[in-house]
Amino acid sequence: MTPGRESSRRSPGGGRGVPAPGGHRLDLHRVSGASLRAVAAGEAGPADLALLRAGQRSQLLLVLRALRDRAGDLPGPGRRGGPSARPAWEGLAAAEERDAEAVGAVLDDPSVMAWAMRLLRRVGGGSGTARGAAAPLWADLGQFRAVAAAAALRTGTGVSLRVPAYRGLVWVPGAGVAGPVSRRRWSEAEFHVAGGGAVVRGECAEVRLPGAGALAEPAAGWRPLVELCGPEDVLRELDGGARSAGVAPGGAGRRDGGPGQGLRLDAVTPYRDFDVWPRAPLRLGERRTRLWRERLRGACALLARESPPDAAALAALVRVLVPRAFPSSLGGLVPSASSPEAFGAVALSLPYDEPQTAAVLVHETRHQELTALMSLVRLVREPTAGVAGGAGVTGAAKADGVAGAEEAAGAEGAAEAEGAAERLYYAPWRGDPRPARGVLHGVYAFAGVARFWRAHREAAEGAGARRADFEFAVFREQVGEAVAALVAGGDLTEAGRLFVEEVAAPLERWRKEEVPAEPARLAAHYCAARRALWRWRHRAVGEALVARLAGDWAAGRPAPPLPAPVLAPSEEAHRSPAFGTLARLSLSAPGAITRRLRRAEAEGDAVAAAKCAAVAGDAEAAERWYGVRVAAHPGDAEAWIGAALVRRRGSAAAALLLDRPETVFAVHRAVVAAGLRPADPLELAGWLAAARGRDGARP
Repeated sequence: MTPGRESSRRSPGGGRGVPAPGGHRLDLHRVSGASLRAVAAGEAGPADLALLRAGQRSQLLLVLRALRDRAGDLPGPGRRGGPSARPAWEGLAAAEERDAEAVGAVLDDPSVMAWAMRLLRRVGGGSGTARGAAAPLWADLGQFRAVAAAAALRTGTGVSLRVPAYRGLVWVPGAGVAGPVSRRRWSEAEFHVAGGGAVVRGECAEVRLPGAGALAEPAAGWRPLVELCGPEDVLRELDGGARSAGVAPGGAGRRDGGPGQGLRLDAVTPYRDFDVWPRAPLRLGERRTRLWRERLRGACALLARESPPDAAALAALVRVLVPRAFPSSLGGLVPSASSPEAFGAVALSLPYDEPQTAAVLVHETRHQELTALMSLVRLVREPTAGVAGGAGVTGAAKADGVAGAEEAAGAEGAAEAEGAAERLYYAPWRGDPRPARGVLHGVYAFAGVARFWRAHREAAEGAGARRADFEFAVFREQVGEAVAALVAGGDLTEAGRLFVEEVAAPLERWRKEEVPAEPARLAAHYCAARRALWRWRHRAVGEALVARLAGDWAAGRPAPPLPAPVLAPSEEAHRSPAFGTLARLSLSAPGAITRRLRRAEAEGDAVAAAKCAAVAGDAEAAERWYGVRVAAHPGDAEAWIGAALVRRRGSAAAALLLDRPETVFAVHRAVVAAGLRPADPLELAGWLAAARGRDGARP
């Protein structure tokens, strides 16, 4: 797509539109070059954000229509049949005719899209990705009636429908769950709406629901979604910065772009989880709920002050936060995730302060923006036939890698793994090689995070400013490396290249901005360590070359020139290096690192002592403790990489080890296996570096 040219996606069926509830036709959505550039730059206006939401709404309506057509008669529990799917569709249409905005509040629930997408795969013969026991088909299909019942409740449309109950709880999309009305795992309940009220009757109880205007308030048998940051909170803050940001207050998230229902916490609905569904409710308690509300309101206010375009995008696109316990802390970052099948939902752990909350919201909002945009414009070329695309969970929950564009041809910046038909890349925020689609998501999300920390470091003070400096330095480098790899890789469409160019536009200016010495040093060490570890894990050299190099080393011959490595993705799970956690701790509480170092030295913990010394900037102590570690464990590649990092200034051997760790350690293993003279990896690296010097290559 060239600047100024429009790109569009038509609904299936020849572009004439598909009937939606209420008899409407779905629109043909067009993305102009100006809109594409605005989204890429993180400056999407109200019309751009409204377009992204409209595209996702059309996608949901298409899926619901397909479910109506494919499902036929809904089977009931046991052997008896259930009612037809058509009354549910017609009930939804009738409710929309009565109050389209109220029905929109139901359809805006990300769990509705998640349920519909998974069910469409199921009835179409596909398979989901959920772990654990799936719902019986009659119950999954029956949730269509729950959607219609929720719409009837919102609009006051009289209806009586039988809906599924999971563990006795009835899902009311867009609002919460009612019950328990049964003691069985799966059962049916009657959902009756009349006279502005609603009753849910099950096998052993009934629940009278609050009126449509009071659904946010808990009541006996009623567990609503929890409002965290209402639209008035965002608008109040945005009003102050709207003029400077070009954002129209109230113009970014409802049908007119405004923030609609605001941010809500979903700990109760059965389809809220991206990996396991149905999911039982989680009891948070008053104290934890209060913490969520305080952190989110503070973060919304912070974004509105320091980055109004990000606040506007958040208000427009993110509807629900799902509290979730992730398995690791990800090096001091807040774990989070989003899914293209649950537009508007973000799963995350409780953030520990407002700036980190704001950063993770920016990150995940960017994923929402790009998901919506990529449903309208193709930015990445289709993978080679037979290779699946990059669908699935995205976000910081998987972020344990490092970015890097390799100068040498055939390196990891963009390479095809042996036996793979899809090009894989050195992904900035993952521990594994990623396809172009995944790298593009990371580039866009972390460019937003870098911009946030850049702005916040101007407003923060003390430890907060040091932390912001570090995060900005890390992400500007990683985004830059990943952009270089994507541009060189050839997997972007014309529109994709335009998009990435716009994302990358501020990078050169950012690189010239000074970062204080200590955060800059820690950021450079952190990025270099992750880059070297990625290369060690996911690149390889041929066995014949390794054997030749080992033989030449043993015979005292000069090393031959090194060919480029090949990508050989490792499927092993790798823990995130501790350096990031320690670096962030050091910037927040420098004395804590000193205490940890003293304790590690007293206990003889060489690994902890070396890392703490490296963070503290004591290169001599770090190298000494890394030496203790490798003396006891000569094959510990992480320790050798750490030693090279603290020694690397002016050292060709250290530079070679960091650049080609897979080669150094493959030769080291071969030398040891052959019973030859034990080789110090740094000594081996110096020997290999000499060949580069003779060839005139960069050491």
